[in-house]
Amino acid sequence: MVMKRRKRFIDILAVMLLGSSLLPPLAAGGEIFSYVDANGVRVYTDKTPAGRARFKVYSPPVAQPTQSRAVTIYKYVDSKGVIHYTDKPKHSRYKLIYQGGTSVPLFSSDVNSGPSIPLHKKFKNYKILIQDVATSTRLEPALLHAVIQTESAYNPNAVSPKGAVGLMQLMPGTAKRFGVTDRTDAASNVYGGASYLRHLLELFNDNWELALAAYNAGENAVKRYGNKIPPYRETKNYVKKVMRLYHAYQDQL
Repeated sequence: MVMKRRKRFIDILAVMLLGSSLLPPLAAGGEIFSYVDANGVRVYTDKTPAGRARFKVYSPPVAQPTQSRAVTIYKYVDSKGVIHYTDKPKHSRYKLIYQGGTSVPLFSSDVNSGPSIPLHKKFKNYKILIQDVATSTRLEPALLHAVIQTESAYNPNAVSPKGAVGLMQLMPGTAKRFGVTDRTDAASNVYGGASYLRHLLELFNDNWELALAAYNAGENAVKRYGNKIPPYRETKNYVKKVMRLYHAYQDQL
């Protein structure tokens, strides 16, 4: 049971809010989990997602099922139009949409975030810049932060053995392609890298994993392997690390 369409999610949420008498049929098979996939789509499933940041949205009542408690639910629509719901908002962009009581938890504290990666202490130094670039390139700030931490650890003067330079590690050809004349200039570098990432997302039909793989290994490598992540250990680990950081930065921005 996997539901990816937003309408289905809203229908499920409405049923959950109607009352505890309707909840057991909804989750007759057990628990319901939620996670965000590589394309930024909120997914709901009754199968425990392996290796993904996830939270449990429903557990069958086990003890004192008639005990009630207060419930508040907040809603936030991100820059990609994806809807997020939570009972513990992380920032002011979440808006209260429901407040009342229920006899079973809608959101539990049982969270398995998978392998954690600490956020870089310098990310706040570039928060405003990255927000501005993200808005102009129609990307999520959390995604840019994740790429920058992975690429350069927020060092604008970083240089790789292959000649990539700056916060988003631009190669000379990529910099020229997107109008970056000084790769060590933080603003120009981030804008050029974000523009390239936007191009890759459009090239691979908004498939985040393929876009990130192409950012790491080159778009031709992804095409050469039939529009799949190339079988390079570095690239596979790169995609996984960026996605874990993306989810971590979502909670901070």
